[in-house]
Amino acid sequence: MDLTAELSAQPGAIPIDGLPNAWHWSWAVFNFDAILTPEREHVLQLNVMGRYDEGLAHALLAFAHKHNTTLADSTRPLTAVGGFTYPGWDFDTVVAVGPAVHDYHSQNPDVHAATFAIFPGYQNEFSGNETEEEAWQRFRKMLQPTKLDRERAAFVKMRYANTRTQSDSNSPERVLAPLSRLLRELPLLQDAPGSFVEWENRLGQVWRADWDAGLTLSDPSQQQPIEIEELAGFAERSVTGAWLRAGHGRKGKNLGRP
Repeated sequence: MDLTAELSAQPGAIPIDGLPNAWHWSWAVFNFDAILTPEREHVLQLNVMGRYDEGLAHALLAFAHKHNTTLADSTRPLTAVGGFTYPGWDFDTVVAVGPAVHDYHSQNPDVHAATFAIFPGYQNEFSGNETEEEAWQRFRKMLQPTKLDRERAAFVKMRYANTRTQSDSNSPERVLAPLSRLLRELPLLQDAPGSFVEWENRLGQVWRADWDAGLTLSDPSQQQPIEIEELAGFAERSVTGAWLRAGHGRKGKNLGRP
């Protein structure tokens, strides 16, 4: 299959100046940018709906082309490479998902199988160990990867049970969840004996908040009391990165006040 011919034949496709084997085309509210890997065996493609920044798109293609051997990894459903920057935007990571996750070129199975969908992201959104199901859920349901002006969606896995509200996560394992769900469940622990919320950040660090006679917060190394008013703030910092920027590790001190 000649991927050069396939991409250049997209309706309205034009070569992108300064980038080898790269094309731009558009349709309705979508802009498409794609570049071939150096051996011309894979496509790295950015799809953008709505607000579009040509300079950002071209910078993403150039970065993806430079890191193609990592991003076009057929053994992983999702890969993320940090170190990306572009003026006017806060993105710090470029992400790629494989054909088992995206539906780009679904009308052409051969091109689809050779294509990796790329998009800009943030480091705290990805663990690097996502399963295919988790990668599909993040890409299709949680991240809005085709929108440049999307909200950040920090990586969170959680499970919980609340004896007062009678709600729970219906799973013995921690599962992907939006940060908003974690922040909603934590205050509900108050005065609910036997209730807990357990959560995990992108680095696999795990915390658990329990309400018995009062509220306690624990990780594998320690347990200590914490005020309910402090809990949501701590949880948000633990998954968005402030915990790490403050110099804490898995066994960091001052568990309740990072």
